[in-house]
Amino acid sequence: MSRNVAASQKRAWIALAAALIFHTGLISLQSHQRVDRGFVRVWILDLLAPVEKLADRSLFSVHSVWDHYISLVEEHEENVRLRHENDSLRMELMQQKEQILEAQRIRTLAGMTDSHIGKSVIARVIGRDPARNQTVTIDKGAVDGLRPDSAVITAEGIVGRVIHASNHFSIVQLIVDSQSAVGVMLETTRQRGILNGMGTRDLALDYIDDDNDLKQGDTFLTSGEDRIYPKGLLVGTITQVGPRKGLLKAVQVRPAADLSRLEEVLCLIDFSRSAEIADPAQAVPAP
Repeated sequence: MSRNVAASQKRAWIALAAALIFHTGLISLQSHQRVDRGFVRVWILDLLAPVEKLADRSLFSVHSVWDHYISLVEEHEENVRLRHENDSLRMELMQQKEQILEAQRIRTLAGMTDSHIGKSVIARVIGRDPARNQTVTIDKGAVDGLRPDSAVITAEGIVGRVIHASNHFSIVQLIVDSQSAVGVMLETTRQRGILNGMGTRDLALDYIDDDNDLKQGDTFLTSGEDRIYPKGLLVGTITQVGPRKGLLKAVQVRPAADLSRLEEVLCLIDFSRSAEIADPAQAVPAP
């Protein structure tokens, strides 16, 4: 009986010891498992966080670049629009300025029709001989009353004469053409002479009654003796007086009208050949 009790107590102690050992092992195992899970979590965090950071930075950069790109595109389009508007305004201002200047020139030419030069018509220069630059084409012709030898002038001075007239257009020979000649007289002494074109921008004195008193700055007017230009219109001013070449001095004359910048001209259709413009300023109305 006592042996049975002792055996039972021994088995109980063994069971208790085994339970303690098992419980201790279970606690130890749970403790190790928590440490392992924490380590794995830290390792995964260290591994994935840089990737997430890189992805976030990349998405932020793409978003920022896209926003800036869209902004730049919009700014570029706005700049293009503003530049276009600015160019349009500048062109309008230039056109208005040209229209004002053209109106002033036409008003000046129209005022000349009230002087003593007779019937006339205003024409626009639409072409120029590119090879010789000694003829121009105007937009008035025979239906407007022009014919060969019709005089063409500006407010500054004479330009040339019509050498060919179609129905609606005419070709004008400028006074600087080498085949051109103009009857002139000195404004001061009224001495008669002839100026010929040189094929350049100047005229040359071909004949005069007396060249002894000629000097730089003297002005030549039309004499009316060539039956083309009315008497008393400005022709040009002496720019150089050289030594004699044969019977005459070498005299160079610059035309009063700027023949290289002709835009509008006045074409004389009919004028009184006996009329004289005593003062060339009479042909230019006051502004």
